[in-house]
Amino acid sequence: MSKETVINSTIRSKKGKSAVRKLHNEGVIPAVVYGHNIAPVVLSLNGPEINKMFKAGSHDSEDYKLIKLTIKENDNSQEKMVIVKEIQRHPLNGNILHIDLFAVRMDEKITAPVHLRIVGQAEGVKLGGILRQIVREIEVKSLPSDIPPHFDIDVSNLDIGDTLSVKDITVSDKIQVILDPEAPIVSVLAPTVQAEEETTEAEGIEGAEGEEAKAEEPSTDAETK
Repeated sequence: MSKETVINSTIRSKKGKSAVRKLHNEGVIPAVVYGHNIAPVVLSLNGPEINKMFKAGSHDSEDYKLIKLTIKENDNSQEKMVIVKEIQRHPLNGNILHIDLFAVRMDEKITAPVHLRIVGQAEGVKLGGILRQIVREIEVKSLPSDIPPHFDIDVSNLDIGDTLSVKDITVSDKIQVILDPEAPIVSVLAPTVQAEEETTEAEGIEGAEGEEAKAEEPSTDAETK
C-alpha cells in the first residue's frame, strides 16, 4: 500500500443499545476488535473520520486495507494491525453504525476478500454489446502485507461473446486464489441475448403472479355450495 491507513480508537466501558445510541448521537462509531487468541475489545471511533475513510459506494470503501489501529485506554496505548471484517450501515443514509475489526499477525496467512475493479471499455460494448460482471470480489489467502487493495480487470479487448475467467487475473505467486480458475468473472453479451434473458425473466414473473392469482380465486364447487 502506498499510504498507510491509520485509525485511532479508545476503549469504551459502556455497552448495550442505550450506550450505542448515545455514541451515535455524539458522532461516535462503536467498534470491536478481535483475532486469533485475542479477547474481543469494544472501541469508540471518530464518526466523521471513519465515514469519510469508508464512504459508501466508493471504490476505496470496497478495497482491501491493512490498517494500523491505535487503541488508547487512559494514559496507555497500544497498536495492532487489523483488517475490516464487517461494516454495518444505516439503510437510508449509508452512515456507518458499527465496524468489526480483525487483528492479524504479519507473519501469518489470512483469508480475505479482494474487490475486482473493471478497467477500460470493452470493444464489444462499443459495438452495442452488454458488459456483465458476474463476480465482484474473490477470496484470496496470503500474508496480510501481500494482499493487494484490489485487482484491476482490463476488459478493453473483450468482443461480443468473450469472457474473462478467474485464471485470467494477474496474481502474485505469493497469493492463493480460493475460487475455481475456470469460473467466469466478466463477459460481453450480445444485445439480443440480453433482451431474451430479460423477456424470459419477465415471463417467469408474470407466470408466477398468474398462478398466485388462480390460487387465490375460490373454486367453482365452493361457490355453488
